[in-house]
Amino acid sequence: MKRAVNLLDHSMIIFFAAAIVLGLCGAAANKVNTLPLPWLIVSLGAAICLAAAVGLNRIEKYTKNLSVYDYRRFTALLCIILFASQLITAIFVDFTPKNDLSYVCTGAKNLILGNNIYEGLPDYHSDYFECYPNNHMLFSVVYILYKIEYALTGQMSDFLPTAVNILGLSISYWLLCRCAEMIYQPSKAYICAIRGMLFAPLVTYSAFFYTDSMAMPLVMAAAYFYLRFRKSGKISDIIFCGAFIGLGYKMKGSALVLLIAIIADMALRHCKAKSFAALVLPCAAVIKAISFSAMRLLNISSKALKEKAFPFVHWIMMSADGRGGYNSDDFFYTRSFPGNEKVSADLSRLAEKLEAQGLTGFLGHLCNKVAYTWENITFMAGYFYKDSFTSPCFIFTSFFCHFTLMFSILLSLVDSRKKGADEAFVFRLSLFGLCLFLLIWETRCRYLISFFPLFMLI
Repeated sequence: MKRAVNLLDHSMIIFFAAAIVLGLCGAAANKVNTLPLPWLIVSLGAAICLAAAVGLNRIEKYTKNLSVYDYRRFTALLCIILFASQLITAIFVDFTPKNDLSYVCTGAKNLILGNNIYEGLPDYHSDYFECYPNNHMLFSVVYILYKIEYALTGQMSDFLPTAVNILGLSISYWLLCRCAEMIYQPSKAYICAIRGMLFAPLVTYSAFFYTDSMAMPLVMAAAYFYLRFRKSGKISDIIFCGAFIGLGYKMKGSALVLLIAIIADMALRHCKAKSFAALVLPCAAVIKAISFSAMRLLNISSKALKEKAFPFVHWIMMSADGRGGYNSDDFFYTRSFPGNEKVSADLSRLAEKLEAQGLTGFLGHLCNKVAYTWENITFMAGYFYKDSFTSPCFIFTSFFCHFTLMFSILLSLVDSRKKGADEAFVFRLSLFGLCLFLLIWETRCRYLISFFPLFMLI
């Protein structure tokens, strides 16, 4: 078992170092190509970020005499600063839901007003909620918030969803600080707290209440209750952990990665069978209950869902060439087949893609996917907001924050080789699992967001 842990740690170091290099290359090629000598600028920026990461990881030396009480006061101040920054951002950015979030919001408003749920959606999405059951929980949350506002004011705006999103992001950061306190001495926990403040989406996603940010507090709550369970041994804590993973999975499917990481960590710690059951059963119960409730709310029958829902292999097939992102041709391809033929059709198209690429082409494709995942220093903030977060100052700040965090995590991974399956091993497992998941699945930088606070704890 020790050999397996060492192999995982060494593999993560190699992969994460490669992700940094590919991300830097992508940033030079795609993000700052309007600047003179972009490669020179990015190289210099990388050196500055590495120096900052080394300095950040040495903070432990200067905070070793500080108490838990000092740490809590410090993190309370950071929480206030973060919350104020989120409010300012949400107030001043020009944001209108677009793409999938727009479809979810429009459908929720239609349902409340008694209109056809698909009124105002593009014609090719006339069965959106049947095709994409992965957005059912977000729809349910947005519907409830719009319904409350409509009952109180007679109007529907994005105020309540944004407020809930900001609250969730703030709670996520608070849970990050509490998790760090549980597994580290205060001197090390300071590093985790400062890392969290460098994670720009905690602020830039304030008004963007899509699944990536909405899932973050659910993932962090699951991690928090798992750490509590490891200390207390109380079954109630692991039940809460399982329930939050179930909620997280319905909001963002990648939350299943945390479930697998926790199961592996529990196995290493020789937990009893009843603890595994207390984790998995609430998770399954929550998933089933939410699925049933959402289908009733949307008036979708299981037969319609079976006929139209895209199978999991669709996202694997769609991501198997190019940069691994969304492809409209693959969307229309899968949509054109009846329910019982979708899986075999997607498998056939997947095989064609792999055969056309060959081994070297496929390896190049994987490199493209890694770069596409880790290169976007702004986490697509400039895409979601109109005329916001596109200034050179913001881009340079985002570059510094993103790659300082990347280098800091890499340095912690290098240091963890000596520690084996320590208190933070479950978070290294989560990082490994998510990286593997995004090599197989459709990938975008924002798919990292709900998990990123966990990586601050490595």
